Amino acid sequence: MIRRRKVSNKKIWVPSAVPFFLFGFVYYLISPPFVLQFLSDDNDLLYVATRYLDSRFFNISYFLDAIFILVSFWLGYSLGRVGTNAKCSVLDYGSFQTSFPSLLALLFFVLIVYFSLTADATGAGLFTGYSTYNISVLGPFSTCAFMSAWFVNYFSRKKISLIFLSFFVICSVLLLGWGSRMFFVLSFMALILGVLSKNRKLLKSLRLYVLVIVSCLLMLVVGVVRHGGGELSGDKLIGILFAEPLFTSITEALYLDNSGGRPVYGVPYDLFASIIHFIPSAVYPGKIELIGEITFDENVETPFGAKALMVNMYSNFGMFYPIFIAFIGLYYGFLYKKAQNSVFYRATYFSALPIVFLLFFRESLITVIKVMFFNGLIVPLFVSILLIWLSPRTMADIRSRISRDRGRGDSASKITVYRQS
Repeated sequence: MIRRRKVSNKKIWVPSAVPFFLFGFVYYLISPPFVLQFLSDDNDLLYVATRYLDSRFFNISYFLDAIFILVSFWLGYSLGRVGTNAKCSVLDYGSFQTSFPSLLALLFFVLIVYFSLTADATGAGLFTGYSTYNISVLGPFSTCAFMSAWFVNYFSRKKISLIFLSFFVICSVLLLGWGSRMFFVLSFMALILGVLSKNRKLLKSLRLYVLVIVSCLLMLVVGVVRHGGGELSGDKLIGILFAEPLFTSITEALYLDNSGGRPVYGVPYDLFASIIHFIPSAVYPGKIELIGEITFDENVETPFGAKALMVNMYSNFGMFYPIFIAFIGLYYGFLYKKAQNSVFYRATYFSALPIVFLLFFRESLITVIKVMFFNGLIVPLFVSILLIWLSPRTMADIRSRISRDRGRGDSASKITVYRQS
């Protein structure tokens, strides 16, 4: 006999972007002035940092900038949430398909193979670390890893999701072997958010938080070992944990010193260059050189690689930068509201959250814009529209199919379960 029963599941979990932004805000903007006060006089980090700045750099103007950044993002985010209508999108249709996503997966695999052969031709051997660090090699694989995570969160069919998850693993192994960790972390966080959104009970699991704490401690220990090992003291752990935000703030100190203070206005050359950065390197191999020419600023120095958020803001917008920060907040507020009922915007939102968590505060604006809007929105939008175009159904049929499949698989809905006994 076949019995039919109703099962009511809990609503999909979609986190606010504010805690993610607050983490990056506190870690990269608030922690440096306090870290300088807690490090011992013989700490290596303190010795290096004080060659470029001292506690006088973190004055009232510095903290006013921090307040403007926080308030601007919050205002934009609140406006985005209030002004957005939460409903499912026609872009969700591709999530429920099987045939065309399988073809997409095949093409994606061919692309990964092509990038692998190209990397091998340049002499980038496996697991060679920083010795073969080549942005022209790392860039395509970083994009593939990032996009793989988006596809895993987007496609509802388990078979398709597992295929793209395997692609993520392949790209991650290669990236880590070549010494690149940032895009692995960003993509992995997006995957974790996707898992938690469908399994909200994990948020109450003690094992999850223990795993997070142990992982963080392990990363600290690895950092100490990489810096020569020795006695594992609290001072050394603090130095390893906060080395990145402190070194990142040095670029702001150098910029303000070179430019003679905070400029009133700026020309957003980085925004113009980010459009060029959208073009794949395989199509335009010389784009890196052109971007370098467009964005060159003699006042900008990055002795440790990372680039402070305030350097990006003042060099591109001057004192009008709160408008740009508010726009970013508006974008996240829009995604948050749409993600409540749309799998397309949910996948996009989950890929965007790690960016504002880490990348936004330490990378050049060119990279941030490219990852956030090209990799994270434009490419997924193109793929979703392509999946609709390849379908023989009318728009009315598509909307009907979305509603029907959401009723089957969306945990925000009541679903009908058939059980044979």
